[in-house]
Amino acid sequence: MKYGTEFKSKRVYNLSEITESIARMFEKFYESPYWIKAEISALNLYPVSGHCFPLMVEKSEGKVKAQLKATIWKEDLFYITQKFEQVTGEIFREGLEIMFLAYVKFSSQYGLSLQIVDIEPLYTLGEMAREKMKTIELLKSDGSFIRNRELELPLFFKRIAVISVESSKGYNDLMVTLRNNPQGYVVNTTLFPAVLQGRGAVETMTARLNEISRQTYLFDGVVIVRGGGDDVGLSCYDNIQLARAVALFPLPVITGIGHSTNETVTEMVASVNKITPTDVAHFIIAGFYEADKQLLDIFNSLRDYSNNILTESSRKVIDFRSEIEALSEWLLKEYKTSVLNLGEKLRPRVRQRVLNTEITLNRLMQSISYGSFKKILAMNTELQNSGNRLRSSGNQYLFLHRNKLNEHKQHIQLLDPANVLKRGYSILRVNGKLLSDSNMAIKGNELEVETYQYIVKGTISQISEKDEHAGS
Repeated sequence: MKYGTEFKSKRVYNLSEITESIARMFEKFYESPYWIKAEISALNLYPVSGHCFPLMVEKSEGKVKAQLKATIWKEDLFYITQKFEQVTGEIFREGLEIMFLAYVKFSSQYGLSLQIVDIEPLYTLGEMAREKMKTIELLKSDGSFIRNRELELPLFFKRIAVISVESSKGYNDLMVTLRNNPQGYVVNTTLFPAVLQGRGAVETMTARLNEISRQTYLFDGVVIVRGGGDDVGLSCYDNIQLARAVALFPLPVITGIGHSTNETVTEMVASVNKITPTDVAHFIIAGFYEADKQLLDIFNSLRDYSNNILTESSRKVIDFRSEIEALSEWLLKEYKTSVLNLGEKLRPRVRQRVLNTEITLNRLMQSISYGSFKKILAMNTELQNSGNRLRSSGNQYLFLHRNKLNEHKQHIQLLDPANVLKRGYSILRVNGKLLSDSNMAIKGNELEVETYQYIVKGTISQISEKDEHAGS
């Protein structure tokens, strides 16, 4: 009985009375909206109603310092998102640090919340710019900013890993341009699907890069392409995690994420940055074209060099032969003259002895005749020996130059066009002539393709002009 009496003497309020009192207090003291900065922890968008109920948080050193539910009605949401995307080039999404204008509301049914009516996108843009500069400074400080750009590019990209989405317009543009190149070059591509913008983009693209890094022996480089033609959703490419993964990647990375302004950090650190996926394809095809051109130039140079060597060697052999023949004739003539002069010197002596005494002449006749014959025989022998030595020297000289000529011949045989064809190249002829310019490529003309083992003949049925902006 005492307990009942005490209960009746107390003033008891309904819960709604308390909440309505709090609501009246908020209406009195929080009449005007406030500019507030916070992070969107969860967006909570309801597509059917068009309303949005984000959860706003303030963090300090990674920990939540304060959080509050908010409301953005459909009409305000359309205005806010349009304004935000036009200024920042980013999708209004979770994880963004924003500055917004909001009324502080208290509802008897839903409690304390913020009603967001406007946003200042320049604040978020500044935050994004500061984050981008921070990423660049971090990459430069640890030396990774130029690591991928310092990699040596292959002569041409034959096998590439593509990070994109199969349904992406950018991926389709890349593949169509690669497959339909006028020269018929074949580029092997492997698609590694990933989210290309917004939530999950950094994580999936980084995961794909890690996956490719475990099988780098299969690829010559990596291509990251994204379609759409606008700048919306590019902040993920300024993320330190993704940018560092690209900068430190062991293969050259080529980007074509479909915009022409506000170069992202990922594009800055990549080996090659092209504006669109189509530009990326043209760059890859240009590598094949340049390699073909270099091979053709080398082939022509080797052919001309070989012809020059043959011509020069033949001329030298003829000159050497003429010189040797002239030298031999001169030496023989000189030796013959020497023998004749010696005979002339002997005759006066013989006559003098004959005049002095006939007896001495008679007694010495046989001796003189024998001595003269012996002397002449010795001179003839010496002359023959000199001739033999001269012929031996000439033959040895010819032998040495014949060996050099054979070496040149073997070198030329190695450069024979047939050996070039063995390495997988082919020769194109139109109506029996080498295909040298576009005037010869006419529909209906006879086309002949010569490889090492076969000659394939056909007729030109289709001609596609090469894109003048290829490789630009």
